Amino acid sequence: MLEGKLHETETVGEINLGIYEIPLESIVGTLTEARSTAFAGNFMPLLAEGSEFASKWQSLYSHHIRDGISDPIKVYEYLNRFYVVEGNKRVSVLTHVGAYSIRAEVIRILPKRDTKNRDISIYYEIVDYNPHILAFVGMWFGRRGSFTKLMENAKKFSETVPELKGKQPHVWLSKVFRDFSRQYRAAGFGDINLHLGDAFIEYVRIYGFPYDEPYEILGHKVRNCEGQFKLVAKRSSQKVIDSGDVQRTGGLRLRSIISPRKARAVFVYRTPYELSPRTRAHEYGRLQAEKMFGDRLITEAVYGVSEDDAHRRLVEIAKTKPDIIFTVNSRFGRASLQTSLELSDVLVFNCNHTQPGKRLNTYYCKLYELTFMLGILAGSYTSTNTVGFITQPKSLVNSTYGINSFALGARLVNHNIRVKTASMINEYSSEEDRALRKELASKGVDVVFSQYPNEDPAWYNKFNNLYGMLSAINPNGCVTDYLATSAWNWDVVYKKLFEDYLEGNFDFLRKTPESTLNFWLGLSAGATDVYMSDIVLGPHTARLGKVFKELLTKSQIHPFIGPIKDNSGVVRIGKGDVPTLMDIQRMRWLSDIVSED
Repeated sequence: MLEGKLHETETVGEINLGIYEIPLESIVGTLTEARSTAFAGNFMPLLAEGSEFASKWQSLYSHHIRDGISDPIKVYEYLNRFYVVEGNKRVSVLTHVGAYSIRAEVIRILPKRDTKNRDISIYYEIVDYNPHILAFVGMWFGRRGSFTKLMENAKKFSETVPELKGKQPHVWLSKVFRDFSRQYRAAGFGDINLHLGDAFIEYVRIYGFPYDEPYEILGHKVRNCEGQFKLVAKRSSQKVIDSGDVQRTGGLRLRSIISPRKARAVFVYRTPYELSPRTRAHEYGRLQAEKMFGDRLITEAVYGVSEDDAHRRLVEIAKTKPDIIFTVNSRFGRASLQTSLELSDVLVFNCNHTQPGKRLNTYYCKLYELTFMLGILAGSYTSTNTVGFITQPKSLVNSTYGINSFALGARLVNHNIRVKTASMINEYSSEEDRALRKELASKGVDVVFSQYPNEDPAWYNKFNNLYGMLSAINPNGCVTDYLATSAWNWDVVYKKLFEDYLEGNFDFLRKTPESTLNFWLGLSAGATDVYMSDIVLGPHTARLGKVFKELLTKSQIHPFIGPIKDNSGVVRIGKGDVPTLMDIQRMRWLSDIVSED
């Protein structure tokens, strides 16, 4: 009943929107209590068969069967839901026969704006798009900002489709969303505790906007997303496994293997073997794992798969019936998610950070431990108390945990330290790295972390498992000494993953399609390491580095223990607090000693 709701909320006016076709499922009640004794909550009649009401209802039903109901009902729209003013029996009859929609004269009731009220805030995002049209019926969200972001993405999409250029989203998106909603309901997902708008956003994240998508194909894709919808609805099925779950004292210790299970795995790479040290590092890990497990493990590699073609290639590979597919590049994330949802009989693991809210298995290394260690060495070695950190292109690196852990390590041993940062524009560019080192040197930096600290463009190709290096530089930015290097050991990671699979630890992923696994392995598992140049660093700094490395390996110290402030003075991590792995990954702020100028 709408009147009861309006007594509790201040309104600011009405807008007559005109005649629209509205879904019957979006009609949730009546204006007053007057009809509450005649109809159930789903508009099915309650009064006895011999009553006058029953006779009128049966007469209307017969009329509809013979001629159809065409006269529009009258409804109020409030918070994107509809309440009947006139036409309850018409709604009842059409609901009874399984109709999808009904014509209605719609009057919008506007509540007073209230930023503290989540529902009203979400509603006004929709209303502010255009208060005089009814374009997004049934579209609702669980959080603020979702509709606004969806419209931004829809406008960007419009510019990629010739016939949609210059058109506002409501012109085409209303039908697209309506078709999605019908397929979502037809798939039986109505009982999933997820708002339709949120479900639509998840679909778009996976497959893009289904504009001009054949209705049957849309339905097939919607059904593929069941595990993703359930994951988002539950918000609790993502299991993050870190190094401590492997072995606190370091290294990988193989458990006794009882199961006779065998496995076949395919590794999919974006870059060719001969052109990429990263590919070669993963290939070494693959071959070492195959060697360890002998005839219980068969693996193969596929090179040179483009991001645009990844989904098609993964589907082709899946048809060969591997047990696991490893997609060894974060750019394969979307294609990996699509494949994982569509083909539940093969496990897909993407080499990537954990993807919150996505039904995607991932694995990665705890790189913040490495940069923390290198920060400690930099803070101890510097003469100018100013050190530098060169980040990868922002299009590839979303989190700031690398630079923050480096800065916190440096401050741990040098209270006067300042950290200058510079960001690369292009991936894998030693020339750009050299230019940024020169820029940092002009600001007083004498020690810098970077991934390509050499003037020789071919230098990087000589090291397969290198993550990055700490270098001393002169006032021109040229490297004078290599102080330490960091590495990731993918053989340890793959041995752990295959061990768990052969032991049956991944079986639940097939039994519960909304579940995911996310591995974060670091120093304590032996998946990463730091190698120091003791002679260049000197005995005292080298000894200091070894002490902290042991503490990290034994999980006796954490890079991000609070209190930690950002460079605006806001406390981001409270005193004594330690962020979770997901909190670390979500960092988008910079520590108070980091400067980007």
